[in-house]
Amino acid sequence: MSINFSNDDLKRIIETKPVGNFYPYNIKEYNHDAVNEYISKVVGSLASVNNINHEADFRSYGSGYASYVSIFCWKKNGSSSKEQEGVLYIDGIRIYVCRVTPVAVIGKGQVTKHARGGSSDYIESNKVDVLPSGDWNQEVWGIRDVLESYNFTVLDRNFVNQPFPFEAKIPTILAEEPYKLFDAFFYWED
Repeated sequence: MSINFSNDDLKRIIETKPVGNFYPYNIKEYNHDAVNEYISKVVGSLASVNNINHEADFRSYGSGYASYVSIFCWKKNGSSSKEQEGVLYIDGIRIYVCRVTPVAVIGKGQVTKHARGGSSDYIESNKVDVLPSGDWNQEVWGIRDVLESYNFTVLDRNFVNQPFPFEAKIPTILAEEPYKLFDAFFYWED
């Protein structure tokens, strides 16, 4: 992977200061609304990918702050969904799009829906690049094309699982020390 982040870049990212070479990632101070607006264009463009529906969570899981927007994509034709004992299980692809620097990761995901609500999983660093069972190649290529057309670099599992290069406190409840590079880009602070 041909992407490098200096220690200063990583420090800026975990301090919620943008790092990038285009708007809204190239401004001095983080602008939450501008970043969400840019990412919403990415989300809207996912409609062009054949055979997927998608939904995005811009609300940081309803509390706190997430350094990323979580997007869930599933097969439009219903082949990735099954109902069992009143619970609808939807397998799909989860995408994390970073709000602080233009990177993203892709991994498998699952959403459940039932009369009392539902649940949603999250991507862990060791699940990056892991896809749900079945044929998802066409959908993944389409998703990658959309992300890359908006200048996002899709990080791979080898990159995100590298140890964090210096001691830092990342404001997340999703990971524990020792941190990995994944934790700098995709953290949730509650």
